[in-house]
Amino acid sequence: MAFDFRYATESDIEQIVAIEEEAMSNPWNAVAYQEAISSDHAFIIVAEDSGTIAGFAVFYLTAPESELPDIVVSEEYRGHGIGKKLLAHSIEELKSKGIDIIFLEVRVSNTPARHLYTSLGFEEIGRRKYFYSNPVEDAICMRLDIEKDR
Repeated sequence: MAFDFRYATESDIEQIVAIEEEAMSNPWNAVAYQEAISSDHAFIIVAEDSGTIAGFAVFYLTAPESELPDIVVSEEYRGHGIGKKLLAHSIEELKSKGIDIIFLEVRVSNTPARHLYTSLGFEEIGRRKYFYSNPVEDAICMRLDIEKDR
């Protein structure tokens, strides 16, 4: 599978919402993605396979820092390394925008995501009790210092 990486546009929102709803217990709605796409302080990168969005990542920017609040790979594309490729590509985009640090939270039980993040150099910096709902669960807070780790 060959993937193209690009910034999301309004025409991608329907596919992005479908992927989000398939994967998340508390999914974002179309308005949240619309706001990220139209903001000067956020962007969404999509991984595309022949016109089909395989995954996406949302970033909020407050230079020199950023936050990764949402990254999802469609169920049919999981297990092919697309999450890692998507995040690696996104890190390069962030570097080009003067971003040095990425923060994120991940469910304690989300072992695949935790392995992905640590494989790219993210480190645990703390925990947030009862951060998630449906089900209630703690979050692991992670940080990547881009220049240090790349």
